[in-house]
This record gives sequence, structure tokens and C-alpha cells, in this order.
Amino acid sequence: MRLRKPLLTTLVLLTAVVAALPASAAVRTPPTTVDTTTGLLPNGGFDIGDRSGHPLAWAVDGNAAGATVVNLSAYRSAGLGSLQTTNTNGASVSVTSQRIVAAPGNEFALTAKLKGRSGTPPALSLVFTSFENTVLDTRAVSPAAGLDWQTVTVTGVAPAGTSNVSVRIAAGADQVGQYYWDQVTLLKAPAPYDPNLGTARELFLDDYRIESTKDVGRVVHPAKKLPDPVISPEFPWESSAYIYGSVFRIGDVYRMWYDCNNDVSPGYYLCYAESRDGVHWDKPLGRGNLGYKDIPASRTNLVIAGGGTVAYNPKAAPDHRFALMQFHSGVVNDTLGYYVYFSPDGYTWTAGGDRPVLLDGDVSNVTWDSRTQQYIATVKKRMFTSGTPGIYNRSAFLSTSKDFLHWSAPVLAVSGDYADNGAAQALGGLEGQIYGMPVLPYESTNIGLPWVFLITNYTVGSQSGAGAGPVLPEVASSRDLVNWSRPVRDPVLTPGEPGAWDDGALYTASNALVTDRTVTMYYGAFNADHGGPDLTDPNHDDYLGQSGMATWRRDGFVSMTNASRPHSGDPGFVVTKPVEFTGATLSVNAVVRTGGSLTVEVLDAATEKVIPGFTSRPVTGDQYGADVRWTGHVRLSTLAGKQVKLRFSLAGADLYSYWVR
Repeated sequence: MRLRKPLLTTLVLLTAVVAALPASAAVRTPPTTVDTTTGLLPNGGFDIGDRSGHPLAWAVDGNAAGATVVNLSAYRSAGLGSLQTTNTNGASVSVTSQRIVAAPGNEFALTAKLKGRSGTPPALSLVFTSFENTVLDTRAVSPAAGLDWQTVTVTGVAPAGTSNVSVRIAAGADQVGQYYWDQVTLLKAPAPYDPNLGTARELFLDDYRIESTKDVGRVVHPAKKLPDPVISPEFPWESSAYIYGSVFRIGDVYRMWYDCNNDVSPGYYLCYAESRDGVHWDKPLGRGNLGYKDIPASRTNLVIAGGGTVAYNPKAAPDHRFALMQFHSGVVNDTLGYYVYFSPDGYTWTAGGDRPVLLDGDVSNVTWDSRTQQYIATVKKRMFTSGTPGIYNRSAFLSTSKDFLHWSAPVLAVSGDYADNGAAQALGGLEGQIYGMPVLPYESTNIGLPWVFLITNYTVGSQSGAGAGPVLPEVASSRDLVNWSRPVRDPVLTPGEPGAWDDGALYTASNALVTDRTVTMYYGAFNADHGGPDLTDPNHDDYLGQSGMATWRRDGFVSMTNASRPHSGDPGFVVTKPVEFTGATLSVNAVVRTGGSLTVEVLDAATEKVIPGFTSRPVTGDQYGADVRWTGHVRLSTLAGKQVKLRFSLAGADLYSYWVR
């Protein structure tokens, strides 16, 4: 039997917030956050080096002894260290940062502090590279020689085809001298800000609308899971039955497309199930036209060979309402890639062509965004930018389409970074990669659930040649499908305790089901990590994939949280940037614990003073949509069209979202 599992925007320093969490956070460890105060580069201050003295998170090429981290008070501008570059006649040395995700059109500004001791300084460059790791453009500055601190600046715009940007400090054979570098900072120009709130909910997955905070922080709230799987293998054609597909509620029926493994080529198939309550599922037989060995199609629930995910567009032409994307092997850059199919009912499928609509492989997630009237696909592509020589770096690229046949050029959305590598290394492992990423069009943003693969080794397990280690869904967001934010790195879906059916690698459906109070997502889980069971262990379990059900409160992936108590701790607040609205009522989704409080003030955007009367009465309890009431005899509608700021004051509370209607 061949068990088929797929082959295998700000980034920076990984930090742990050492603080007690409220019980409602349901997180066993302090939240992992990404520090966004020092720009995009890890170790841009050169305060830490490896055992060879080279700066961590930077690569040294050429004269290895010519680039070291030093602690010299006269040659550092901040922190404890700086980078000393020493180049001798006829030699060369370069120091290059880790690659940072960059989309075409992104504007970057690079600054660095530089002080000389002798000779000619190295050049400072921005280097833009493609998916294929081809250099597309280099923006370089050659600083003037000098013995005093100077600031060097380089700017550049990512050209078409860009996937990454990196920073390079390089001295050629004719650039002899000794120089010191500190406070190297890379910033990306923010997207244009639109103060109009509209009527959609504002979540706290990014900093787009946040101006300032005090004593509040983002906390990830992992999903609540049913203890037992809702889909398990039960038929001869199901050695595993795990959701790598899609689930929709159409009318009163929940409809699921999930993957099953068996011993007939290609070894994995898309199967179909139905439910009336989303918990108890049936597998109706005979809907498709595929049999299994001597079992006819009328007695199976197989609907198509190969896996894939399904998008449902109820307004599409009747024969295109269900659209499927799946991976086919083939010739690289020719027939290997993602193919599409259409169906009027989700059972019988017609190919959308004999060529891939997108190249590379093998994990895809698709959805229909009714807001923008377009399909969204995230596809896994393999870049040879891994820290392990000769090993590809799995990353999530995003493409859109109006008809599911013609797709935009894929743009790198989320890739493993310094924080992901740190999480893998905390397990004694190697690096972090992105195995796949469903995108959920959601209120004022798009929520991504990157499956973060923490590679621990390539030696232990039946499939360890493709990497062993946990796969953990986390959370990301983007307002334009180009620039993605990942300010917190805790899993939104956690493995079960040892021995549970889902104590291994976790994956999710391509979509979620949203009601007034819940977000429900089905997930696939294995009883071992991505490497599979250790076959040298005589007590190893069979590798088994099944499907479960996970639920969050509405808007409940992440909250802005203050954990103070009535007689201890410090209350906090979050203030928005200037906003405009046309509605008459401000509502919040929040949990205020016993003895806690949540109040809102409306501030004049210019003076930042409270507008008379617009201090709210306290919001208390567990509120999915509490309407804010004002202490003064005022109406919010009188502020419609004016720029104001909102200050949410929290004590012992979780604030998930707010909106004006």
C-alpha cells in the first residue's frame, strides 16, 4: 500500500511574551509574537553571532574572517554589538541577510549606521530576486570613506516577478579597509490608508487600524475540537480519510469533499460525504462514476481520481457551480502543475482543459470570494532557498481568477522566516516552511491559515526523506491579497495530547463556515508527524489520517487582551487610527471577565480629546455583538463622515472585533 500524503508581512526576531494569560485564552504557553519595532531584518543590530563570530541570520561569503560580530564601545551605535568588515587586498567579502518576502511594486527603504577605521567602505545593496532565485535588480550605494558615524540609505521598488528582497554588505577586491556596521533597518512602505470603516467588522489580525496600545496584546485562541473524528476510513478504498478538501452548507445539507488513500493508482481520491448537523456524516454511495477494483461506482463514494479542493459559486453557470483544482505530476515547467475541473453537482467532473492553469505543485486551496467576485487560489511552490543545501523551501503563492480558467501570475504570499526557523530549532530541529495556506475572505480582511511545517529531521519516520516534524495551522491576514501580516505565531489549531487520534500533523479544509456565533472549520489530522511512524519501532502504529471538526467563536482567532484583575495588574487601551463611518451604532465582540471592564471613547482625530458625551457605559459579560451605549445624550450618527479615533479601554477583557452599522 502506498499512503499518499502531499510531497512534501512583517518578519523579524522571535520573542516570547512572559506574562500570565487569562483562562479564556486557552493557550498552554505564553504567546509567541514577532517584534515589528525594528523593521523587517532579524539581527539588524548585529548583537549576536554564531560560534564562528558570524552574525546570526546573515550569510558570509568570500573571506570568512572578514565579517565578524564585535563588542567594541567605540564602534557600535546601539546595543552591544556591531558588524566588523575587514577586507584585504585582492580578497572580497559579502554579508547577506535572510530573504524577506517582497511583492512586485513594494517600496523598500534600507538604512544603516557606518563608521570607518581605515580604507574604503563596502557597498550597501538591496537585492531583489525571483521565485527561481534569479537576481532581478540590485540597488546599491557606495558610502563615502570616513572615521565618524554616518547614515547610509538605499531605496528600491520590487520589479515584476519579485518574490524576495535581501540586504547585502559587500566589499570587492579593490575595496580594502575596515568598517563597522550597526542598526541596519529595512522598512516596507505601508499600503495607502483608507479611514472609511464601511460596515464590515474590524479584527485585530494586523496593525492597519491600530495607532497605539498600552498593556494590551494579541492572544491566539486555539479552536475547540470535537474529541473524536467525524470522518474515519471504513470502506476498502479508504486506508485514510482526511480533509484536504472543502465543506459547504448548501440549503440544509452539509457537503464535504475529502481525500482517501488506497492501493489503486494514483493512490488517492476525492470522496464525498453529507450531514444534516455537521457532526454526524453519511457517505452516500453511487453519486460519482468511479469504482474500486471489483466494486462498481454504484457502491462507492469516490467522485474523482486525485485530491484537490473545491470552490462553490452559486451564481456561476449551472455546469460550473463547483470548481476543483488538483495537482498532476508531469514535466517541470510544462505539464507538472495544477489542473481544473467543473461540475454541476459536485459528483461528476469535466476537465477544464488538458494543460495546467498554474505550474509547480502539489498543495492547492481554492475559494470563491463573493465580495470581489473572483476565485482565490493559494498554491504550494518550491523555491530552492531552503537553509538545507539542495532542499526546496515550501511556500504559499497566491493567484486570482474571474473564471477559474485564467489565473494571475502567482505572487509569494507567505514563506517560512526567522520566527518559523526559531520555532523548529526550539524543538531541536532545522527550519520552518509553509506547507499550504487556505484563504478565508472574511469581513474587512482575508484570513490565511498557513500550515507551518517545523522540520525536525530527514531521518526518522517512513516518509522522513521529505521531512519529519509537526504541521501546525497558524494565522495570517491581508487586506489586498498581496501583503500579509503574521504578528503572532501560536497555532490556531493544536494537536491532541499524546495518543489522541490527532496528535500528529494537522491540515485544514480550504474554507470555513461562519454563523453569528461560530466559525467552524474541518481539519485533517494524522497520528504521527509529517515524517510518519518510525518503522524501526516494533510498537509503531499504522499511519492513519482522519477528519475532525474545530470551532472558534465568531471573529475569535485572535483578541486584543488585557489580563489585569480588580486588585492587581494594569488596565490597558488600544487607540485606532482616524476612522470615518456612515452608520449610527458601534458594536463590539468581546469577553469581559468578572471584575473587568470594557469602555469606549470617541476622540477628536485632530486634538485626540474625548468628544463630549462620547464615553460609553461599561460593556460586561460575554458579548458577541454588544451595542455600545453612551453616557451623554448623544447619537453616533452625528459624527458620520467626520474623522475620529476610537479608544477601547480594557481591564480583564478580550476584544475580538468592532464595527459600525
